[in-house]
Amino acid sequence: MVTPIISWEDDKTVVAVVKPEEGRGPDEVVPVAVGKEEEEEKEPPLTAPDGGYGWIVAICQFLCNAATFGNVTSFGVFLSFYRENNYFPGTTDIQYAFVGGVIVAVALVISPLSNYLGNRFGFRAPMIGGVLLYTASQFAAAFSRTFWELLLSQGIATGLGIGLIFIPLLPILAQWFTKCRALALGIAAGGSGGGSLVFSIVTRASIESLGLRWAFIVNALVCFVVLVPAVLLIRDRSHLGSKHNTEPLELKWLAHPGFVWVWLWALFALMGYVFGVLSVPTYAVSGLGLTQTQGANLQAILAAGQMVGRPAIGLVADRIGRINAAMTFTFVAGFSCLVIWMLAHSYSVLILFSILQGLTGGTFWGACAPVTAEIVGVKDMGSAMAMLWLVSVVPNLVSEPIGIALVNYSQQLGMQGTDAYRIGIGFTGACFVVGSMTLLGTKRYVQGNWRIWQRS
Repeated sequence: MVTPIISWEDDKTVVAVVKPEEGRGPDEVVPVAVGKEEEEEKEPPLTAPDGGYGWIVAICQFLCNAATFGNVTSFGVFLSFYRENNYFPGTTDIQYAFVGGVIVAVALVISPLSNYLGNRFGFRAPMIGGVLLYTASQFAAAFSRTFWELLLSQGIATGLGIGLIFIPLLPILAQWFTKCRALALGIAAGGSGGGSLVFSIVTRASIESLGLRWAFIVNALVCFVVLVPAVLLIRDRSHLGSKHNTEPLELKWLAHPGFVWVWLWALFALMGYVFGVLSVPTYAVSGLGLTQTQGANLQAILAAGQMVGRPAIGLVADRIGRINAAMTFTFVAGFSCLVIWMLAHSYSVLILFSILQGLTGGTFWGACAPVTAEIVGVKDMGSAMAMLWLVSVVPNLVSEPIGIALVNYSQQLGMQGTDAYRIGIGFTGACFVVGSMTLLGTKRYVQGNWRIWQRS
């Protein structure tokens, strides 16, 4: 007689049956594992290594950001040269500012295309294409003779190249970290500050010694040499099962009850950031009557502050909570505008403001990825951030023109010197403060309560 013996092991039903075969005693049993489901046992979820090769990926992303957004931030050097020398006759200040806005706006608006290409060909293919297009666009800008040629080359083509390089990066780095995710993403984001510091100096020196055309060519060659090895060394973890959703366009994120507050934060924080970063040197020269060298020094201080501030914000965020850190430092950026910049009548006070603004003004760029991962999870991070980049197009495109329009309006009212910037500075500070307040909605979604002091 065959007698089944039933037991349970690790939540699996184990049926042991007597199988009287030749050479086996009548009381010997053969265990046969029959799961509660017919599927094979799933592998345990993959955990992020929180280090290892992930730090190499972080350094590579630092270099990518330095050679892309770092180079773009030095647009202020080109802007000064265009305006001082009337390089493209008939072009207005707002048109020049529009070129700078178009670069970032186009880079962000192609996020669905970048995600599609990444899904279709792998993340490295669009990045390599972006490096080639980005390099070619700077060579084309070197030979621009009209404003429209400049807009197409230094504006639109440069933005396309940067978008193809930048968009695939953040979800990849997030796969490598859990506890230190904000720090790693902050280090990567700090590359834009480091690049801005280097390129603002290199660009100004190249223009003064070699001329505008060679300044573009030198920048193009430097970017190419930095980007090629960085792109080739980046690895993702999808081959180990760390899959992530990079669907090109999922509109559900616009109405997500937790994520809606994140993109509202992006709208307001970036409106403040763009005008603040690009206008400080102009305020120094036009408002206070300082020299071009002093204005360039302030730009360098802002860049150095970003390089230090973004990793530092990431380090703090990993300890007090990603949303808490984003909200706090965004508020500090606005407070520094309303209290320090608004009252700045000397070079020394502007230096203090530049340090604080450099450390905190770019909080969005360093914190947007870890905050997004906190809301939607790492798996859906790429898809959600594609929508976040689309929303971010608006402030990047219109912030600087709005700021210049406010300065022009103030001058029409008879305000001169620093007074002409008062309305614009107030607008900048208010945008930062409102942006920080929107993140209270995100805290409410994550925590289920309104306790501001709770870690989240």
